[in-house]
Amino acid sequence: MKKLLKGSVLASLLAGSLFATPINMINPYDVDLAKVNQYFNTLVQEHLSSAALNNFSYPRTDIENAKDNIVLKFDLAGVDKKNIKLSIDANKILTLEGEKKEAKEAKSKEFVKKEIFYGDFRKEIQLPKNINENQLQTKFENGILTVTIPKTEVKKPKAKLIPIK
Repeated sequence: MKKLLKGSVLASLLAGSLFATPINMINPYDVDLAKVNQYFNTLVQEHLSSAALNNFSYPRTDIENAKDNIVLKFDLAGVDKKNIKLSIDANKILTLEGEKKEAKEAKSKEFVKKEIFYGDFRKEIQLPKNINENQLQTKFENGILTVTIPKTEVKKPKAKLIPIK
């Protein structure tokens, strides 16, 4: 009986030690995973700080909802007026397209950092339904394109009275 008891206690201790994980056991892959994680974080951070990605919302825009009109201001510094196209469609989406051209001599220089955006751009803005796009006015001055769109009165649909029987 003593041998049986000793044997079962010994078996139980061995089984427990085989399946138990020591609290302070170090995973050999933790260091490698930390290095990979650091590499990807650096990679993502560098790409997110690149000039092209930072200009995904180019041009910067101010939208003012005044009492009688909507005023949009686009920061287009360095863009030639002839390279700008502005349109509005039947769904009241205002589209601004254009190109900011880079000076040719700047391409030969070696830059340490380059944040100024050059190239094609396109920006779409959904306008409210209560505007009169036929009276839209534009002004391009000192690199700022100002678009003023008068508002119209919103016509509320009349409710039909339904008799209850």
